[in-house]
Amino acid sequence: MALLSSGAGAATGTMTFAFKSVGAPTSGASGQLAVTTLSPKSTLSVLTLRGLLPSTPYVAHYHALGTASSDPCSSDGPITLGFPAFKSGAQGQATVLLRADPARIGGSLGAYVNVHPAADLATAPLCAAVLRAEAAPAAQNTVPAAQAALQRVVKIGDNVFMPASLSVPVGTTVTWTHTGKVTHNVLSIDLSGLHSTDLQPGDKYSYTFKTPGTFTYYCSYHEGMSATITATAR
Repeated sequence: MALLSSGAGAATGTMTFAFKSVGAPTSGASGQLAVTTLSPKSTLSVLTLRGLLPSTPYVAHYHALGTASSDPCSSDGPITLGFPAFKSGAQGQATVLLRADPARIGGSLGAYVNVHPAADLATAPLCAAVLRAEAAPAAQNTVPAAQAALQRVVKIGDNVFMPASLSVPVGTTVTWTHTGKVTHNVLSIDLSGLHSTDLQPGDKYSYTFKTPGTFTYYCSYHEGMSATITATAR
């Protein structure tokens, strides 16, 4: 989970952190936080949420990791940054974006994100923990370097993914690069985590394949625009 380092040598890439449901009034809420390091001074955080109360105003905040509990979501850390206020859709879904300097996101230990109904800030039905590199075991520090070479690119044209089929080893990060002229996205029924926001010309989206299998993905805006990626065990 190494990401929130603001040093000049910070590497670009996307990491995802799962939300956990922490109780009433919303049971079954879920989602993920995807954080992309755009530069040493800029990150893009994307909340993709499901199972919220339908058509309800919400707010979300980054908190510095506190010391009140070993559970990051119960550590009682101070708010460091707020996401734009948003309203869930009729199906209880929402996608929220925030650009920020990584130095503003968390404290020296790390960070977590709470999602609250706007009318009840004491209730946080969803929480995601985000840890700094310094909090990870030393043995894990070699993983990003070892996997750095496992990179593949898929081009997004208008109504086509190129290549239409791709085989990669498990652990490979695939980056979709929008080279077309209209809005596209990258979604998968097979992998819930493979879920981009709307992509405009020049935008990129990355996902790391962690389990073997053949996975179909598609663009929801254009019928028939789909492709497959096969992740193979090494």
